[in-house]
Amino acid sequence: MPQAPSSRSLYAQYGLLLAILLVAGLLRIVYLTQAPPGLNQDEAANAWNAWCLLKTGHDQVGAGWPIFCFRELGGNRSALYLYTILPFQLIGGLNVWTTRLPSAVAGILTVLLTYWLGARLFNRPAGLVAAFIVALSPWNVALSRWGHEAAIGPLVVALALAALLWAGLPLCDGEVRPVVWRALGAGLLTGLACYGYAAVRLFLPPFVAACVLVNWRAWWTLLRTRQGVLSLVALLVGLAATIGPLGYEHVARGKELAKRAEFMWLWGPNDPVSTRVTKVLARYADHFTPDSLFAGGDRSEIHAAAGYGLFHWYTLPPMLVGLGVILRNLRRSRAARVLLCWLILYPAGDCLHQGMPYQAADGSLHNSLHMLRSAPGLIAPALLAAVGAAAVGLWLWRRSRAGCTIAIIVAVLAALPFDVSFWRYYFGPHTRHPFVYRHFHVALLEACEWLRPQLDQVDAVAIGSARTNSPYIVMMVALGYDPQRWFEEERTIRATPEWDRYVRVGKLYFFYDNEDLAPLTALQADGKRHRVVFIVRPGELQLSNPAHTIYGPDGTPALVIYDGRF
Repeated sequence: MPQAPSSRSLYAQYGLLLAILLVAGLLRIVYLTQAPPGLNQDEAANAWNAWCLLKTGHDQVGAGWPIFCFRELGGNRSALYLYTILPFQLIGGLNVWTTRLPSAVAGILTVLLTYWLGARLFNRPAGLVAAFIVALSPWNVALSRWGHEAAIGPLVVALALAALLWAGLPLCDGEVRPVVWRALGAGLLTGLACYGYAAVRLFLPPFVAACVLVNWRAWWTLLRTRQGVLSLVALLVGLAATIGPLGYEHVARGKELAKRAEFMWLWGPNDPVSTRVTKVLARYADHFTPDSLFAGGDRSEIHAAAGYGLFHWYTLPPMLVGLGVILRNLRRSRAARVLLCWLILYPAGDCLHQGMPYQAADGSLHNSLHMLRSAPGLIAPALLAAVGAAAVGLWLWRRSRAGCTIAIIVAVLAALPFDVSFWRYYFGPHTRHPFVYRHFHVALLEACEWLRPQLDQVDAVAIGSARTNSPYIVMMVALGYDPQRWFEEERTIRATPEWDRYVRVGKLYFFYDNEDLAPLTALQADGKRHRVVFIVRPGELQLSNPAHTIYGPDGTPALVIYDGRF
């Protein structure tokens, strides 16, 4: 029987964990509003709807305290992230900082829970290594630095698994003693996790079901005791109370809830079943290639730093060792079977829909993997590498403690260049990348800084919108708009199959073509001269004497502001 760790050993382990959490916090909070710069429309939709809830009790379309979803940008999005933003906005107001801080906090907590899961399923060294890998992994750093609901996906999955283990259910090795009220809480928490990002709903239920199936003998044994039966009943009651209503909503309003998904299926509408299955399997397999895991990852500069994989190359050798360890222990270890299920199912959230198209070096077009959708399962490869590293480390420790210490120092020093390279790019050139600059609306936010103190004095603002994605929602956040004013003012929407295209919000006019400028022409019908501000791209309108010019990262004009009487 293994000896309990000494007090000195525990203090050392907790000291290392604290150091890992400190590094994780620095990587997720420092320069939070500058890397990435600006504000993406998906972030703005979350921020604006949370602000409307905080101030009026209704989201932007007037729905009171939504539970299953809220409508934004033309689709329906899970509402859970809105409620994580509320306490931050209550303290800090409506801004980029309070929009992203919940994601940063979720990233830090994910690192902490990764340690706990690794220690509970395997051992403390595995927990520490897993926390270290997640803290430094490109996918979790990038995911934790913008206000998208996908950022809490890894956290809610880790919380659900931790709750099941805490309840004493048979997912880890050794004797288990289920506790009824904890099992009820685990069921409630697992169900509530599915109210988050849609990819969690695709990953978490199959993952939990697979963990039960591969450990069915232990679960069957629970039915032989009164405590076990009551715990299983409590678990099912908790799941039914939370997943039940969500499941009913998907049955009753499935097409509405998955409105955006209709435009992103991996297959075409006329593809036969065999073709659809082939495409799904091919996309699934892509998630396990070295290119996806360590080299290319998600090619979208919005989601991540293109050119860097989900993990650094130095995690590959311990992953291979870890795979050997869990396969060797598969028959006798429940924890090994849980980790294998986690690893096999990790891409589940990203196997049905398309990612961003990108051009390979040979000129061919490909469909990128989508890190946001696979993120709920991405703790698994980190834990796999941790199991391998811990196994090697413990083997060395038994033979030479000094040799093991030297090996750890060498391994950390060897890993450092990979991490530094990523940090230098992500906090440097990535923030100035033209794609990032445009899709995070950096120029538009600067224009709003100029406009905000003058908005009440102008009669109309015309914003050129042809090359931007939902600029209205970004401006609501950047201008600190009053939700009550939003509901009182006239709003005009030109609906498309995929988007709600706002062409007017009060005195803000968003024009995509000359037809959208008609209301401004009508404004002149009273014969008066009105003060109108135009925010346009260079050369978009034939105007002269700009009041302000905004320059892009390459030094060329990105937006031009004209202010005059018309």
